[in-house]
Amino acid sequence: MHTLVRLYLRTAFAFLALGLAGGLWLEYRQTVGGVISQGMIVAHVHVLLVGFLLMMILGTAFWLFPRSGRGQPIGPHPRAVGLAYALLAAGTAIRGVTEFFDIELAAPAWRYVRLAASACQAAGILVGIAALWGRVRGAAVAKAEPPAAS
Repeated sequence: MHTLVRLYLRTAFAFLALGLAGGLWLEYRQTVGGVISQGMIVAHVHVLLVGFLLMMILGTAFWLFPRSGRGQPIGPHPRAVGLAYALLAAGTAIRGVTEFFDIELAAPAWRYVRLAASACQAAGILVGIAALWGRVRGAAVAKAEPPAAS
């Protein structure tokens, strides 16, 4: 398994742990009568769906999808795979923190930080899809039989 694939999968598990911890914190706050903001719920779901699920899907896809040539363990565009990881991981982490603490980070400038983090996530997803695109093969086409010798 390539180092970048392991990084995707380990990061996915880290986001899973953060998402579960955030969910427990939300449940605790609700139980003791604390304030729960919409941003906290968005962050919780976002960390689990984008951070865990999407990172797990992309990491597994880079590991398992057919490769286009020998000696290319994660495909023909390893830099794109790394860029997709960096954008997606950083964007998800920053967005998760700024959404979860939206009550404390209420200054208008934090909205632009969230917007930039969201753009990083979208770019990471698009770069990841582009890096996988060539590895998704079409339907098998039967080879033409050579003409019979007469």
